[in-house]
Amino acid sequence: MKKIMMTMAAALMAVTMNAQSMYVGGSLGYSTSSYDGSTLNTKFSFIPEFGYRFNDKMGLGIEFGYSSNKNEAKDPTVTTTDLTVAPYFRYTAINMGKVSLFADGMFKYVSSKDELKDNKGNKSESTVNSWGLYVQPGIAYSLNDKFSLVAKLGNVIGYTSSKPDVSGAKATSTFQLLNLTNNIQFGCYYNF
Repeated sequence: MKKIMMTMAAALMAVTMNAQSMYVGGSLGYSTSSYDGSTLNTKFSFIPEFGYRFNDKMGLGIEFGYSSNKNEAKDPTVTTTDLTVAPYFRYTAINMGKVSLFADGMFKYVSSKDELKDNKGNKSESTVNSWGLYVQPGIAYSLNDKFSLVAKLGNVIGYTSSKPDVSGAKATSTFQLLNLTNNIQFGCYYNF
């Protein structure tokens, strides 16, 4: 048993030493809209990310996400909260000096909760669980050895299956092709 543990530790150290680098970062977003001084919609998102580059072309990473969208335009007020976990494989197709173009092959799981609250204080909640497979293109610009700016577009191709968390509910499936303007993200990385 001791030999197996030592061998596994040595293999892990070899992989770590051969890795080009690790990175940590993500994106942050906030928006609000109002009409005649009254708030209609408020959105907030926080998506931290961690990744590990094996070489100049390939790497693995994971995103964790939290987002909140509060729509007060109608009665009842609807607040949607999403929690996301999304591991991905990254392939960098083009390196042009400080600029690189990449694509992430991603599996994404989202737990989404809607809370409805009317003017009388009555509340109701519903939850939807979904998973999806996506190919998401992106571009990175290296400011220096430690910092990079990153932009990710929507999906070149994607499949999502969503199901409400109630007894007897049926799943809804969605296929996407060249949906590049959906879910655009801007962020930064710190490279180790």
